[in-house]
Amino acid sequence: MQKTKWIAKLDHFFITRPMLFFPGWNTLLAGYLNSVDDIHPVSQAIEGLTSFHFWNFDLILVMMAFMFAMGSSFILNQIADVETDRKNKKLFLIDEHFLSKKSASVEAAILILLSLSIGFLVNFTILLLIVIFLFITAYLYNFKPFEFKNKPFSGLLLNSMMGWLAFALGWFIHRELTLAFILASLPYLFLNTGLYLLTTLPDMTGDQSSLKQTFSVIFGFRKTVILAGLLYLLSLIVAIFLKDQIILVIDLLLFLYFIKMLIGMALSTSVKFIKMAIFFFSLLISFKFPFYLVIMIFVYFLTRYYYRQRFDFDYPNFRGN
Repeated sequence: MQKTKWIAKLDHFFITRPMLFFPGWNTLLAGYLNSVDDIHPVSQAIEGLTSFHFWNFDLILVMMAFMFAMGSSFILNQIADVETDRKNKKLFLIDEHFLSKKSASVEAAILILLSLSIGFLVNFTILLLIVIFLFITAYLYNFKPFEFKNKPFSGLLLNSMMGWLAFALGWFIHRELTLAFILASLPYLFLNTGLYLLTTLPDMTGDQSSLKQTFSVIFGFRKTVILAGLLYLLSLIVAIFLKDQIILVIDLLLFLYFIKMLIGMALSTSVKFIKMAIFFFSLLISFKFPFYLVIMIFVYFLTRYYYRQRFDFDYPNFRGN
């Protein structure tokens, strides 16, 4: 394990779990694309047309505000889950005392203030959405008397709301609440909720020993995979109905992994489905936001380098583990 000082300084960055910013940003940017009706990349390609989004100041601000909100929530989640994370052998920065709970708490507080400040600069609706997101993810999800992350249906509901709020942040930069917003968000809501269910599977053993009542602990591996699969199919069907080619292409690219997941009923195929869903989603968004691909590549390889040098740990990767 490397003790190089400059690598250790990155602990405060990586405790925010930057690789998890991309699933949130993906949905936010999808919400923005729906709000400007730029959701037909296949039709545009067939007609020889292109439409790229290189710079939008309000969008950049909202992405930054959401990044700080996500980062603070991930830190608070690790503070609340030290014992469980130890049993699940993950997220060891606080558990193994690379960072203290106090310093992590201070960092989370700073990020919350930055998130709210930026949200205030954009507009009241964005600020309100950030406040709701923080209240759900930072407080209701993690801490007593609620601790909804440890309950099957409230955990499922809050995670669905997190994805829905991400979509709303993109939509409400320029548009208001309409029926079109509700309909447009549905395929993303279904897919993201299914992915959340699958993320509970790797932690089942540690959650059971900690007496957590997550969805997979209560209903078991098979039922969790089946429900996640049904949500994926709902996403595909609604995407066809809405003619949203972004989520439709993502769902179609995932179809083979969906079949493998249902046939295999194994943790490896479920984890693979999650990783490929995030990858395909990121790829489709990058077709509309070229700068986004640069950010992804940079963060991906920086993360791999950090974990390899700091902990001799292979993360992130595309394997089913």
